[in-house]
Amino acid sequence: MAKISADITESYLSEVSELLESTRKDVLSLKAAPDNTEILTRLLRGLHTIKGNSRMLGYSTVEKLSHAVEDIYKSVKDSKIKNTDRLVRLVFFVADKMGECVSCIKKSGTDEMNVDLYLQYCDKLAAGELIDIDALSAEIRREKEGRLENEDEDSEDEQISDIQSIRIKISRVNEIISSIDTMITREFRLKHQLDQLRMIEESTDNHEISKIRKQFESDIFALETSIFSVQDQVFDLRMLPISIVLRPFENTIAIEAMQLGKDVRCNIPETDVAIDKVILEQLNDILMHLIRNSLDHGIELPEVRKAAGKNPQGTISISCVRETKHIVLTISDDGQGIDFEKVRAKASAKYVERADEIKDMSDKELSQFLFMSGFSTKDNVTELSGRGVGLDVVWTNVEKIKGRITLESTRGKGTSFMLRFPLSLSSLQGLFIFSNGDKYLIPSQHIVDLIYRKKSEYITLQNQSYIKLENQLIPVFALSSLFSEQKGFRNLDADSILIVEYMEQKIGIIVDQVQQYVSLVVKQLPNAFKNFSILQGIVFDEHYDIVPILHVPDILKKFKSLRGYDIKKYEAATKKRIIRILVIDDSDTTRQIETSILESGGFAVDAAVDGIDGLEKAKAKQYDLILCDKDMPRMNGLVLLDNLRHMEQYVDVPFIVISADTNPSILEQFKRLGVNAFIAKGDFNRGNLINAVRNLVNE
Repeated sequence: MAKISADITESYLSEVSELLESTRKDVLSLKAAPDNTEILTRLLRGLHTIKGNSRMLGYSTVEKLSHAVEDIYKSVKDSKIKNTDRLVRLVFFVADKMGECVSCIKKSGTDEMNVDLYLQYCDKLAAGELIDIDALSAEIRREKEGRLENEDEDSEDEQISDIQSIRIKISRVNEIISSIDTMITREFRLKHQLDQLRMIEESTDNHEISKIRKQFESDIFALETSIFSVQDQVFDLRMLPISIVLRPFENTIAIEAMQLGKDVRCNIPETDVAIDKVILEQLNDILMHLIRNSLDHGIELPEVRKAAGKNPQGTISISCVRETKHIVLTISDDGQGIDFEKVRAKASAKYVERADEIKDMSDKELSQFLFMSGFSTKDNVTELSGRGVGLDVVWTNVEKIKGRITLESTRGKGTSFMLRFPLSLSSLQGLFIFSNGDKYLIPSQHIVDLIYRKKSEYITLQNQSYIKLENQLIPVFALSSLFSEQKGFRNLDADSILIVEYMEQKIGIIVDQVQQYVSLVVKQLPNAFKNFSILQGIVFDEHYDIVPILHVPDILKKFKSLRGYDIKKYEAATKKRIIRILVIDDSDTTRQIETSILESGGFAVDAAVDGIDGLEKAKAKQYDLILCDKDMPRMNGLVLLDNLRHMEQYVDVPFIVISADTNPSILEQFKRLGVNAFIAKGDFNRGNLINAVRNLVNE
């Protein structure tokens, strides 16, 4: 299977440690209440989870030990052996050894160690044979003493003072960020009150009020500095290294290239850049689409490259640099580049009404068509292109992370896609502007330039006004025309023009005044404004006034009087089919592994923590396929499948079970209920999971 990222390994180690701790508690609880089936079921489920996840990640020693203890308690469940003190002591010895394995993985990345003695004792006990637990205890003690001769005694156990990190849920961080937003809002209110106090001071010339005002101003400044410092520190808690997303692509590129019969190497320089987890989640899908585009459209077959005098092995490079509060991510290939004349021909045939306009377009202007739904320059369909891996999906997802994407391409040499996006989505950078006396914020990711023009410099063609900028005619519109009956240039004295860009096309927006560049926390639109598509949220200015955020893509669509700028008119009717999959497993690590693999395959994935949660999610949303564990709390996979098959919308929806339990009788029960595939965790890998899913959804 594909290389497992560091965050999944860390999650696995954390989960195993927690499960070992709960296992110890359940062992003691079961000893005190031997007839409690709930405790026994929970204990077996925890051991089963450790075993399955260890098998998936290749930690065979932990897998063997957990499997051995699982066998012991299965014998207890079947009344073959009794839950004696000897059994409890043995299980604790094994749990301690598994804890050593976890420490070994943290230090060296492997769990390899000799555990034959432990396995022998477990096998004997599970079979009902007598064991000398004191002899095992003495052997373990001798082994430990021998180890301590070469190790510092203090390094044996992790002390509380040695713990340098704690786990905290992202949802908890988000709650703290929300609380800080409230503090900032109240701080704005205090500044507004300070302005009122300053006005009273000026009108009364009262020295006592002046003294209070100065102290108040100093305290508010200190408070503001502290709040924003804490805000930045909390934002950092949600930041994750971008290498989490980048590194797995090395294996992905190699596998996908082999499927296409191409020889491709991946070049990803080391980087310590960290970005918001929310962006990171979107970024994986964006990069996957761009990489597949390079593999399918860019990199040539080895014999073609060789004939062209190029290295038969192609290269895809991914570089990442930080520029102040933004990230610039570049995905490049040394392939055949984009044939813009072919793009021109395809665009002219697809958009006949724009043929004259397309004929005179530059290469950069033509690149807009590559990001339109349903547009492709390929004459034949491959497995990758047949999935509908269009760049329109990339554009949509880049918009979600408040970013921009541009491309550069040289025929015969290759193509580069440049992504520019903020470090975090928690705040928004932009310009405060005024139009018709109202204040708005325009996000900076769409702003190309700010210029000033006199009335005499406007050019009028076919009742449309333009300005000339860098030898290019750019249409201009008054922002006020969107919010009143004004048309064109009622406010001709306004000479402040913001040049904004979307889909490689530019327009100028005339405003009354450009006030300042700001970086503020975004809040959702009030319900009363939810139907205004040209607004995307609100911020509070320094006077605690609400300022709407303008949505530039929709503003461009509103200015449809100019031929070629009504983007909606030119979008293809057909959309990429999105395969939605529901992953259900009570193990966080398993969910992460399976979700990561499926998302890398281009599928949209939701996750549920157990059968009940999965059933509720299936009722709320229609899924094209369901992937499920066999043993889960509250509702197991068998009961879940039975429930789903009684629902009209899931009678024929494919259902895959992944389990370490391959008992023929269990398989037969699932088959009777209509399971479509059963993957044993021992045989689990990325390839057979992706292939099974594709076969079942006819992709």
